[in-house]
Amino acid sequence: MERLLKILNSSLNALITVILSAMCIFVFLNVVLRYVFNSGLTWSEELARYLFVWVVFLGAIVAAKDKSHLGVDLLVRILPHGLQRAAYVLSNIVIIVVLGLFIDGLIKMMALNSGITSPGTGLPVALFYLAGLFAAVCMIGISIIQAVQFGFFNRNSPSWAKKEKNVNDMNLLNENGGTKS
Repeated sequence: MERLLKILNSSLNALITVILSAMCIFVFLNVVLRYVFNSGLTWSEELARYLFVWVVFLGAIVAAKDKSHLGVDLLVRILPHGLQRAAYVLSNIVIIVVLGLFIDGLIKMMALNSGITSPGTGLPVALFYLAGLFAAVCMIGISIIQAVQFGFFNRNSPSWAKKEKNVNDMNLLNENGGTKS
């Protein structure tokens, strides 16, 4: 399982790198063509916009996996370890519900814009919404895995989580007069 996750992570990072590079190349090429040859690629700006949307949503998946999204941990830091785990599971449930609402809205927008293509490239406008749909489904999976790992198995804890005191460590401290050997 861990090997599969590493392969998916490296594939996702490689895909982000390729998309970001392609986006920069298209924009740079269009700028050079406009200023040097007084003509440009009509489709490059629109394709760069599509690629930008995809790179943002793929980056959101990576941030969710790495637990790098912004969060306020002022209250949860002072809770005991057991309550921290419960709060983490609860917050991930809220995240999953919100992502479910996001998916519902995306599906409605895809249905509303079905058959519409962009003028420069002829690509379906639904590709914008497909990026969000893909990211939301991936982040729901990540949230479920992280909630189960930390909430139920006390593994893969967030950076703010207190470490659970081991009973054996406490016995060693008592036997050695407060020093651990």
